[in-house]
Amino acid sequence: MQALFQLDDDPDSVSTVAEVRSEEESLDERDIEYLKSLISSVSANKNSIDSQIGGFSIDWDVSRLGKVERAILRLAIGEMLYIDDVPTSVAINEAVMLGKRYGADQASKFINGILGKFSREILKESKKSGERKSD
Repeated sequence: MQALFQLDDDPDSVSTVAEVRSEEESLDERDIEYLKSLISSVSANKNSIDSQIGGFSIDWDVSRLGKVERAILRLAIGEMLYIDDVPTSVAINEAVMLGKRYGADQASKFINGILGKFSREILKESKKSGERKSD
């Protein structure tokens, strides 16, 4: 979440954010690869992810969201769409917990609502195409 938060201010730092975060957090090789994969996926698909967030956050433009909430939503949607070994329910639960810890008042409820709607829509579309992601 911190890496995506940082990228919100400096989108050109994609190549260095994972390295800096991994050094600061003392991550192992597996976690570093996960972080790089997630950052790359979210960065490459940021406009699409933001469009999804905007579509599910009625009357709220993505630019009006707090930076923390925006980073958490991008993280969770990035995991749901692009990281195969993260179950949808885990991505949502972790995002809600991050919202409770770092977000503004009521952020966790907002995040849960957006991600719940998003996951139901994704699962519905995935079932139709036969590509349902595991929970």
